[in-house]
Amino acid sequence: MELPPHSFHVRDYGKRARLKVKNLPMPDTFFYANNVSVAGEISVNVKWEATGSTVRRGNGLDHGDDLWDKFIGDFAEARCYGRAKCASTGFRAKSDTLTEEGFYASMGYERNGKYLSTLSTSG
Repeated sequence: MELPPHSFHVRDYGKRARLKVKNLPMPDTFFYANNVSVAGEISVNVKWEATGSTVRRGNGLDHGDDLWDKFIGDFAEARCYGRAKCASTGFRAKSDTLTEEGFYASMGYERNGKYLSTLSTSG
């Protein structure tokens, strides 16, 4: 799903990022790969903050196989926290505070040799 303009921000030279959307329309399909859906919406406010130095991953253009992707990126472990809520016909839910605890969060810049560099976050 495409994000609305200005809903994702990066600052402090890539050390911090924030995703904030409010009432973003999204269909609720109930079952994976099902074409039956009702109107729904989500609101998300999540922040990432790098907690260490970046580490280079991938081989980039130095990889010898033309069929292999040319992925390369610089990633740092991160803290992640935020909240989310959703609504669809007859249903509403909201999260407790979301964190990376028990999971893994990272952020960094990546490219695969075919597309422009982008900031990547997980968590």
